[in-house]
Amino acid sequence: MKNILFLVLSGIFFIGCKKVSVDEGSVNLSSIAGTWELRQAQNGMTPIINYSSGNGNILQFTDSTYKRYKDGNLTITGYYIIIRDNSVTTETGLAISPGQFISRIIFDGDVTSHKTFFEISNSNLTFLSGFFPVDGGSSIVYQLK
Repeated sequence: MKNILFLVLSGIFFIGCKKVSVDEGSVNLSSIAGTWELRQAQNGMTPIINYSSGNGNILQFTDSTYKRYKDGNLTITGYYIIIRDNSVTTETGLAISPGQFISRIIFDGDVTSHKTFFEISNSNLTFLSGFFPVDGGSSIVYQLK
């Protein structure tokens, strides 16, 4: 009887602790946690601006909060959530390969602003938002410090 009870309780524990995969709508939050420094920005019709190391434009993420620094000065703190969202092509007007930019970040519960999508590749964190065909798109690249 003790063995059956143990098996039932073990099963409940493992089912309750099951990690949800990306395919089920969750995104690995630990992937964005860390300190990121601005390296490149393009907004609307402006040319790409490249930033050197030590520029003081930093994003710091924990598992649920963020801090933004501009020129070394803290400008904003808050919380964020990450959700899976496959609408990047529709939202940005860009031809994005399937499976890319499927993570959407929502800062401080603001669901009325343009959707912001991100992807991490080669120690770079790239954000896309806005609609590029009407010169309203934004591409921002940060590098892991």
